[in-house]
Amino acid sequence: MEEIEIFLRLAFAGIGLIMTALTAISWSRTREPKLMLAAAGFATLAAEGIMLSAGIFSDGIEAVNTTMTLVGMNLLALILIYLSVLKR
Repeated sequence: MEEIEIFLRLAFAGIGLIMTALTAISWSRTREPKLMLAAAGFATLAAEGIMLSAGIFSDGIEAVNTTMTLVGMNLLALILIYLSVLKR
């Protein structure tokens, strides 16, 4: 595995965790339900990043990181983030 791939996997997880924390803090201050949906979407992306990062250290986890699993997680994250920006 190349160094750039390792960096990108860890950066993806880190950015997802930062975005989750920021939206969760914003939600705790405002109690706006839309922010909770956004936080859940970013948490899904963070979980995907953590799964990808775990593949750096373990060969067994790579079997879980299939295309269908990752696409499903991305789809769930996009749906949650889309629902958070919908006007109601």
